[in-house]
Amino acid sequence: MTKRLYTGFSFFEFINMLFLRLACVFGLIFTLPHYDENPVLIIIVSAICLLLMFFLGDDQIIVYEDRVTQITNSFSSLIFKSKGKTIKMNEIKYAHLQSLPKSSPSEIGVAILLAAVLPKGNIDRDKARPIFFELKNGDTLKFDTNLESNKMKKIVEIVNSLTQQTASNN
Repeated sequence: MTKRLYTGFSFFEFINMLFLRLACVFGLIFTLPHYDENPVLIIIVSAICLLLMFFLGDDQIIVYEDRVTQITNSFSSLIFKSKGKTIKMNEIKYAHLQSLPKSSPSEIGVAILLAAVLPKGNIDRDKARPIFFELKNGDTLKFDTNLESNKMKKIVEIVNSLTQQTASNN
């Protein structure tokens, strides 16, 4: 059994999934007493609520001494014993995050102007950002995740330090 070094998870995403599951439970509680009024619709709504409760989950990235694993914490992953995505540490050359594009001062000015004029929205909260793993065989694997950027940076730092240690030991 290898030692777990770091677990990256989003508390916001966990709470969000918890509220969505609770909404599905309330949806079931609300619809089931009305079964006699419209059985077909109630069965469809109940099935959707049950499926959402079963498959909704937040993701975690766990860094072990010898591997990196991405799992989804959902009821389906517990029942089916899902292992998630796993990359062995000896296969990784290095890890990195997506580089942000460079902007000129005029582009920044236009972005500020548009942000001031357009309605406010939730900026990139629901958009998954990847962690890239460059493998020794030349392939690139990515884990799409909703983790905060500081947790993603921590994962990249740990993985890169471990890959450097294994490279120096060989």
